[in-house]
Parts: sequence; structure tokens; C-alpha cells
Amino acid sequence: MEETPYLTGRAHLIERYGYLPLLGCEQPDYLERLLAISRLRKFQPGEVIAIEGEYDHWAYILLDGEVCVLKQEQELARLNEPGTTFGEQVLIDLEPRSATVEAVAETLCLAIDGAQVQHLPRAERDAFCAVFFRLLAESLSARLRASNEKILELQEALNEALTR
Repeated sequence: MEETPYLTGRAHLIERYGYLPLLGCEQPDYLERLLAISRLRKFQPGEVIAIEGEYDHWAYILLDGEVCVLKQEQELARLNEPGTTFGEQVLIDLEPRSATVEAVAETLCLAIDGAQVQHLPRAERDAFCAVFFRLLAESLSARLRASNEKILELQEALNEALTR
């Protein structure tokens, strides 16, 4: 893994990636705070980004590339859409990783250091979290809707297979 220092003062990244859902916020202060607690991380194919059952405090926004999400060594999903988040549950519930994530291609991510959020002054932390969790909720809602559709498709396929 290649990694940059924290991205304080890197406003050009706001212009470059500000269109992405979790970054597409009209409040420049939010984006500046987010970058200040984030790093760019580049992973090579086959490199493990997160390990199921382990705890770390990093959440990721996919900027470029492709990752595979594995649960008990079975592939659940491949993510390649810029702006897709993974590992974000750690920022919500502080639990160990629920899945392993591995780079499939050369992959660039914005890595958000959840531990740094706790070091912000309370008023800043509250303002940051209000925006971040709203944007995250929108992202997770879209993912839940897609998962529900997939579950319905699988249930219909199972029912069809059982009636044969």
C-alpha cells in the first residue's frame, strides 16, 4: 500500500472529487475537515484492505479501481463505482470488520481516519458528524434498496427451483 500524509490544505482534491456522493456537500468546511482526517491510499491487485473480524478505524471511499468484498472467503460483491463506500460501518458501530475487502485492480481510495474524528473540538465534531452521517445514510439507503432487490430476485429464483 502506498499512502499520503493527511490531506490538510489539499483543496484541489475537493474540486477533483467533490462530485462524489459522500464528498458532494455544499459546505466547504465539511470537506476541508474530511480531508484533514483522510489520506489517499493506493492498493495493488490482490492486496488486502480490510480483514473480516479485525478492528481498525478506517473507512474508505473508492476513487478509482475495483475491490472485492468477501464474507467467510465467499465473494459478496465487487465494487468499482467511484464514490462507493466500504468499511464505513466502523464509524457507526465501532465493531470488528464484517467482511474482508481486497483490491482486484490497482485501486485508489480516500481513507478516512475515524479515530481523528474524536480529536475534533466538540462543536466541530458535531457539525462534521451531522453532515457526514447524513451523506452516509443516503449512500447506505441506496445500497440497502439494491440489496433488497437482489434478495427478492434470489427468493424468486429459489421458489422457482423448489417448484420444479
